Amino acid sequence: MASKILTEDNFTAFEEANFALQEQGFTHWNRLFDRMQLIVHATLLKAIANLPAHQSLREQALGAVQQFVQMLNNQGFWNMGFDKMNPFFSNANYYAKSQIVTTSPFGALGYGRWPACAEKIVEGLQWTVEPWECAVPPMQGAAKADKLNTGDPVLPGSRVECHSSSELTFLELFDLVITDPPFGDNLYYSDLSDFFYVWLRLCLKQGYPDLFTTTKTPSAQEALKPRSLTEADGNKHYYDRLTPCWAEASRVMKDGGMMAFTFHHSEDAQWEIVLRSLFEAGLFLEATYPITSDEMRGKAGEFGAKGTEYDIIHVCRKRLEEPRAVSWPKMRQWVKGELARLRPLLESFKSRGLSDADVRVILRGKALEFYSKHYGKVMLNAPGGEETVLSIRDALLGINQLLDESSGQPGERPPSIVQPVVYQYLRLFGTKEKYSRDEVSKLLRGTTIQQSAFEKTGSTPWITEQDKVVTRVPIYERFQKMGKRSRREMKTELDQTHFLIGAAMKVRDENDTAVNIEKELERETFLIRPGVEALLDWYSTTPGSADEPETAKAAGIALQLLRAAFEAKRARMKLEDPTLFEEWEASIATVA
Repeated sequence: MASKILTEDNFTAFEEANFALQEQGFTHWNRLFDRMQLIVHATLLKAIANLPAHQSLREQALGAVQQFVQMLNNQGFWNMGFDKMNPFFSNANYYAKSQIVTTSPFGALGYGRWPACAEKIVEGLQWTVEPWECAVPPMQGAAKADKLNTGDPVLPGSRVECHSSSELTFLELFDLVITDPPFGDNLYYSDLSDFFYVWLRLCLKQGYPDLFTTTKTPSAQEALKPRSLTEADGNKHYYDRLTPCWAEASRVMKDGGMMAFTFHHSEDAQWEIVLRSLFEAGLFLEATYPITSDEMRGKAGEFGAKGTEYDIIHVCRKRLEEPRAVSWPKMRQWVKGELARLRPLLESFKSRGLSDADVRVILRGKALEFYSKHYGKVMLNAPGGEETVLSIRDALLGINQLLDESSGQPGERPPSIVQPVVYQYLRLFGTKEKYSRDEVSKLLRGTTIQQSAFEKTGSTPWITEQDKVVTRVPIYERFQKMGKRSRREMKTELDQTHFLIGAAMKVRDENDTAVNIEKELERETFLIRPGVEALLDWYSTTPGSADEPETAKAAGIALQLLRAAFEAKRARMKLEDPTLFEEWEASIATVA
């Protein structure tokens, strides 16, 4: 059997989807192993296949093989930080690895040995009899967790079945459904599964011909967003395949049952697709809870999940009656009342580690509960008196606006006249110097604004990131950079505002740029954008943070000079051309 395992027929050529491997020259599965590694794996499989024991015991042994092939291959690499080997799929992708190393398959020491992989299976079986959970002793901060016995062993009679999630065969109804759907285009599960499947099928295809006859895992109906399609077609593909999965989950749930799932993606568009699919399948959202993610962290994160270090647990129930039509203004009142009730309760948990960003995620979930119960019947008055259905995207924007309105005092909120990206920047960084990247992602969820917009929208970046900490660029530093460029390059009202505030600050070094604000405002190339006056007014009345305490004073000076320039322009225009002056005044009133 060992010789049969090493044939090209069993290690079939990669499909086009495995683009990373083809580019590296790995045309067949066996190319991911050297000959010694192939002989070791084939010998183990032969021994397991010929094991004179019950099929369930052979399958447990195959579980150890699944772990071992991930350890023993030519894609393991050295982790310099921890001074040890990292196995293949330490990051869930087929990217080329550097500093390739391998382990000793049967040695007494070393990471990823066969005895260690087999021991994990034994430990797992012991856990089913005496299960435990990790428990951190109270009031000990980062103390090491203890193993707490739960006294709740796995009961006999459970069964494992393999079906398509869109075609379940269960006849009974369940109290609880727990699932973990694909995250848009984050991971291509069938591609990753093929690495293990080609080994396991050699021992399982006779016992399970319906599941292991094909040379690859079935992927035609995989619920994900293919990168080979356009953005719109890829999103439709994802939605069309995910919705039947939710519908089947709803079908096998009892009327009072509950479904819980996690979702992990940095892009709002994919989250919107999941929510729309969920609501269309007859489910509504009852609550959301943020938890720390255990994968895809930091710079090594994969695709859309890169930079997202938390998951959101979504708790759902079946919609048992046809949703009633309700106007968005009416729903706003319901949501505002619920937020007012919940916020003080959640604020009391901040001392136990619940951050402002976590509070926002939970409150947003509660607001979405109201919307999802009336999904498809939340009406919005359109121009002309007609009513239109409020989309999920618009609902998220409206909910985030409500969250902004319900937090802080009115004077603390940024002026609404500014661009959305500027508003969100000021909401986060107007009075606070830095956040963790995780907090920024939570606070921006549902706003359609990504962290990258703060880096790319302005003439110079508004923020910087280092070691997973996002810090705003000081206004004075931005002014120095913008002062050396054409005034036409100032793309937003925030750029112009920071330029004027920075110009009003004291020069800190003899080599720094200094400008005369009055002369700058007289330049024909310096056209003041709507919203600059409102931003200067906001900055002048908002206390500065520790990194730039002089901001409010400098903004007040710039505001006085700007208003003086406006008055001078009005007087000049009125004198030179009264008709043009009236049209200009009307345009200013319209913007205001």
